[in-house]
Amino acid sequence: MRALAALTVFIGHCLGMLSPAPYSHGPVDWYLHSPLRIASGGHQAVIFFFLLSGFVLSLGFYKGKTSAAPFLLNRIFRLYPPYLCALLAVVIIRWLVPVQPMGELSYWINSFWLAPLKAHQVWPAVTMLADSQGPQLNPIAWSLIIEMRASLLFPIIMILLLRFGWRRGLVVALALGVLAALLSDSPTTLYATLQYGFFFVAGAVLAQHRAVLIGRCRSLSGPGQLSLLAVGVLLYSQVFWLAQSSRWHVQPVDDMVTALGATIFVVLALASPKASIVLPTALRRLGKGAYSFYLYHFVVLLTLANILYGHAPIWQIWLLALVATLLVSLIMYRAVEVPFIAAGHYFANRLKPDSHHSGALRTAA
Repeated sequence: MRALAALTVFIGHCLGMLSPAPYSHGPVDWYLHSPLRIASGGHQAVIFFFLLSGFVLSLGFYKGKTSAAPFLLNRIFRLYPPYLCALLAVVIIRWLVPVQPMGELSYWINSFWLAPLKAHQVWPAVTMLADSQGPQLNPIAWSLIIEMRASLLFPIIMILLLRFGWRRGLVVALALGVLAALLSDSPTTLYATLQYGFFFVAGAVLAQHRAVLIGRCRSLSGPGQLSLLAVGVLLYSQVFWLAQSSRWHVQPVDDMVTALGATIFVVLALASPKASIVLPTALRRLGKGAYSFYLYHFVVLLTLANILYGHAPIWQIWLLALVATLLVSLIMYRAVEVPFIAAGHYFANRLKPDSHHSGALRTAA
């Protein structure tokens, strides 16, 4: 699931490079306003990531196999070193690769890296917490900032959910999320953390009720499960195909409907464990390195665009960027992610008084 979501972000960024004018009618316009655009819904994929993170991270707490300090140590080792390596790659590339306007491409892609890199941009990005410059260096940085903040708050979230119950927790998280969305003016503000934090809570609630939901899903016939999948696709992609003038198109509402569709996807995937077997081997391997793929895909894409623009057609740049990103993500997964995941487990286990729980925090990865 992570691999598919990461690929949709990549495809979305590829299409975002194109100026809209030549594609404002015909088959492309139909695609852009149809449920098929699920294949390039980058923002929707981020909501999916948040929901899935809440789901996975909560499992250790429900099983009583983790506590706050080991959990936090694991998450810092999991998220921060790969992020820092990707940030270093951006700084080096900005120094080595000349950047120039790409006239026929979109305003969005031309808004990155043109201004000279300043030290005051890099330091806030290094902290991964109080950052407003990171998204300018790498536009996916905002979601990782939210992920880190949510991870630091997650033990408190789980304590409150276990103490007061999932209904109260979900209602409070929803109320805070809607209020924060009204006050937020940037995806990296503290208000935005509350806004998107709702999806981590929703993921944790989904994990709590997974057995019941999986059982009900498995009780459906084949056509029933296909119908449920179709409903999930429609909900997940409604921001694209529902009338653009609809008064319901408010981002917090759209994101919550997307999360509902993502919930259906998660339940269906868990209810059909054999479905992953039919996926190509490369896609299943990408699932392990999805974090590195997500971190580096835009860096690779923009670098190749600056080098090859005017010398190769855009589709060749996309294809080369995909291959290069897969290669980079594989290398960085093995060279950075795996060692730091192991280090996180090692140091987290040393914090635990009972050595019998040495493997308990694996769910946090």
